[in-house]
Amino acid sequence: MRLDDEAHSGGRSAVVEYGMQSQPNLRHIRLFDAAIASSSLSRAAEKVHISQPAASQAISRLEKLFGGPLLDRKGAGVFPTERGAIVARRARRSLELLRAASVSLARLSRIGKGLAIDLLEVHATSTQLRALAAFAEAGTFLGAARLLSQAEPSVQRAARQLERIGGVPLFDGAYRALRLTPAGSMLASHAHLIFREFESALDEVSEYEGTFDGRVIVGTLPLVRTRIIPSAIARLYSLRPRATVVILDGDYDSLIRALLIGKIDLLVGALRREAVGKGLVEETLFSDGVSIIGRADHPLVQKRTVTYEDLAGYPWVLPRQGTPTRAIFNALAEKFPPQWRWNGPIVTGSLIAVRGILMQTDRLTILSRQQIEYDEKAGLLKVIPFTLPQSERPIGMTARSDWQPTALQRDFVAALREAASG
Repeated sequence: MRLDDEAHSGGRSAVVEYGMQSQPNLRHIRLFDAAIASSSLSRAAEKVHISQPAASQAISRLEKLFGGPLLDRKGAGVFPTERGAIVARRARRSLELLRAASVSLARLSRIGKGLAIDLLEVHATSTQLRALAAFAEAGTFLGAARLLSQAEPSVQRAARQLERIGGVPLFDGAYRALRLTPAGSMLASHAHLIFREFESALDEVSEYEGTFDGRVIVGTLPLVRTRIIPSAIARLYSLRPRATVVILDGDYDSLIRALLIGKIDLLVGALRREAVGKGLVEETLFSDGVSIIGRADHPLVQKRTVTYEDLAGYPWVLPRQGTPTRAIFNALAEKFPPQWRWNGPIVTGSLIAVRGILMQTDRLTILSRQQIEYDEKAGLLKVIPFTLPQSERPIGMTARSDWQPTALQRDFVAALREAASG
C-alpha cells in the first residue's frame, strides 16, 4: 500500500518512525499493568518473572518516558497517579490487542494452544513486533531495515524470533519473493495498533500537562478535500495551534486497510455501508449530490435542455471502477443511444488532473459541486444543466469501532462536524 501524504506539523514531528526509542518495553508494560491490577509491585515482579530491583528500574524507565510518576506508594501497596491512570488505560488496551493476536496464532500453532498463548504474551518484544510491522509496511527486510534505521540482518533476526515464539509461520516464499502469511499479516496489523496505543498514551500525557501537541492522522476521499477538511483544520488550529494534522490521500480500499491497522485515525469522505459491521463505525455529516462538469465555455453549458444524446457526444474523464461516482456514470451511460461507444475515456482519481483536462478540452466528468467551488467562482468550470437521478450520497467519517480518541482527536471530530454544518 502506498499513500501520498501531506503533513502539517505543529509541536512534534508529523511522522513517527518505527525506530523511535519512545516505544516502551513490552515487558515493562506488562509489569506496570500487573502492578496496578494487584496493587503490588513485588507481586507484579513475580508474575512477569523479574527481580524486585529490576521491577523498580523498569517502572523508573516508564516514568522517564511518560514524563513523571506513574505509581504512588501507599503503605505496602502501589496505586496509579493521575498520569499513571492515563498510561494504564492505553497499556491495558495494548495488552488486550497482543492477547487477541496470541489467541488467533495459538489456534494455528504447532506448540499447543495454551502454551503458544503464554509464549507470545510473555516473550514477544517491542523490537520483534516493530520488525514485523516494518516488513508489512515495506514489503522486504531491506525496506524494513531502512524504515527502522537498522541493519537488515538485525531486523530479519528479530522478526524470525517472533515467528519461533508464536510457533506459526509468519513468512512464505524465498528471499526475493518473501511475503507475509495470513498469520503474519494479522500479527503485523495488531502490532501497528499496539504502537498506536503507545503513541496515544504519550499524546494524552501531554494533554494532561496542558500541551496539545499530539497528532491526528486523517485519511481523505475526494469529496471533502476542497472545503470540509481545510475548514476543519482551520477550526482546530484556532483552538490547538501546536497540534499536528497528517492528511493521507488514497483510494477507499487502501485507506480502509490503513484505518483498520491504526495507520490513520479517521477516514472522511463518501460513506459505503459495507464498512459497518467489519470493526468500523460510520457517522453521516451531510448528504451531497454530484453534477456533470465541464469547462466554463463548454458547448453544453449554454443549452437550455441537455439530452442523453448530447452527453454521449462528448468524451469523458472518469473515476476508477468500483467507486460510487463511477457507478453513477455507468447508470447514466445505460441511457445513452444504443450506437454509443467509448470514445477514449481517461480514468483517474486525481482532482488536479481532472481539472486540468476539463479546462483544456471538451471532456465531461462527474463531480460534487464542492470540489469545483473555487474553479466555479473563478469562471473556469461550470455545471452542465442536466440533473443526475439518484446522485445524493452520504458524506461522513469512518472510525474503528473500538477507537478511543485523545482529547485532541475529539477536538478535530468536533471541528469536522462544525465544518460540515457551516
